Amino acid sequence: MSAPSDRILSRMRGLLTLSFAMVLVIAGCGGDDAATTTTEPATEATTTTATSITTTSTSTTTTVTPSTTTTTTAPPTTTTTTTTTTTTTTTTTTSVAPSAADALADFFAAAENLDAEIRAAAEVFNAGFDPEDGTLTDEAKDAVAALTAKPAAAAQLIPAGLSLELETAVLAVDADLDSRVAALESAAATLGSEPASEEALEYAMNCLEHGAVSAARFADDLAAAKAMAATEPLPNAAADSEAAGVLAVRIAAIDVFNYGCDACGGFAYDVPIAVDWGAGIVADGGEFIATFENGRWVIGIMAC
Repeated sequence: MSAPSDRILSRMRGLLTLSFAMVLVIAGCGGDDAATTTTEPATEATTTTATSITTTSTSTTTTVTPSTTTTTTAPPTTTTTTTTTTTTTTTTTTSVAPSAADALADFFAAAENLDAEIRAAAEVFNAGFDPEDGTLTDEAKDAVAALTAKPAAAAQLIPAGLSLELETAVLAVDADLDSRVAALESAAATLGSEPASEEALEYAMNCLEHGAVSAARFADDLAAAKAMAATEPLPNAAADSEAAGVLAVRIAAIDVFNYGCDACGGFAYDVPIAVDWGAGIVADGGEFIATFENGRWVIGIMAC
């Protein structure tokens, strides 16, 4: 080869070398993508990669802590318990066995009514009675006369077959009523429109005193009889039985003690009157006759 050719070839090599150097400069000043083609950028990539691994490891533990379940847990559930109370009402009917009080109900009612009637008649009597002159108005006498048959009618309502104790308590009530009417009737029979004698007036005043004592006793006797009757069973005696006959004799004897032999009330029935049914004897030797008529015993007592 000639010299000129060598010089030309030498220049071309110089130009190529310069061009290569410029390429290297341009590449060194370029982006990160070009750095991977050189040794120097490779060192930077290695450092970056190590940093990325460390960072990833740390952030993973921070993010994955779903153990904060308390923040993601559903809100507390409120449970409502409803209690239903059922009330059951039970009605119990207790049957009460009949007692002697049921059998005596009519008599007790009649006794209370007669008590009120006697009190009303006594007020009329007191209004028409002049104790100074010993006179009594006809109006007062009529009020008393209206009571005459009522104690006997009430006594007919007493059933036979009661225990002796209960019968005694019931006859005490009957005796009180009978005594009060007897006292008023006896006093009224003694007095009139004309002034009474001293003896007649004294007798009338005694009769009225008897009636007052019986009136004061009545309420307690009635209450005692009612209380006792409530504790005893129903009586069970036939109308034509001896028990019914003895009861009739005692009722008749009470009337005799209040009216007969110049009596004017005041008889208190504290103990049973003795009756010998077979012998026809009552009390202290008095005789009686008993006949059964129209479903009941009729008694006649010979007294005085």
